[in-house]
Amino acid sequence: MVGIIPKTVKKTPQWQNFVAYFCYALLIGLVLGYALLFYLEGKAISSLQNLEEKITQVATPEDRVAESMILATKKRINDFSTLLQDHKKSSNFLSFLEVNTLPKVWLTKLELNPAEAKALVSGQAPDFKTLGQQILILQGQEQVQSVDLTNLSIGKKGETVFSFDLYFNPQILQ
Repeated sequence: MVGIIPKTVKKTPQWQNFVAYFCYALLIGLVLGYALLFYLEGKAISSLQNLEEKITQVATPEDRVAESMILATKKRINDFSTLLQDHKKSSNFLSFLEVNTLPKVWLTKLELNPAEAKALVSGQAPDFKTLGQQILILQGQEQVQSVDLTNLSIGKKGETVFSFDLYFNPQILQ
């Protein structure tokens, strides 16, 4: 049934009106702030371009040559600094090998691969026992991860000729 008596309209609470107006004001402020920042960015870019044009007008050809030389030198210094920072010290590995090699063992070939932390070592020892001791000494060092014997033979004078892959901790090269 249709109501004949009009119902009273409920008023929204005052705090809800305040929050709504605050949100509208905040939205308008954000839009205006974005527009202001966009305008200031364009103005800063144009003033930067004007300054660069003034510099190019004032600069002499000698200044341009000096600037290019300085920039080239700076690039070379930065490249050299990078090389020095990334340089591996193979002398540390050689010192380690010198200290941990038995006097009777002769190393005839060394191929060091710092990228893989691996060295291929070839040499000769008077007998199998000395070679075994040498491998045990190397395996006992904390800088060595593993020793893999790749070639073993008896030489012309009865000596033991060997080759092994030595996998080491990359920290030894720093």
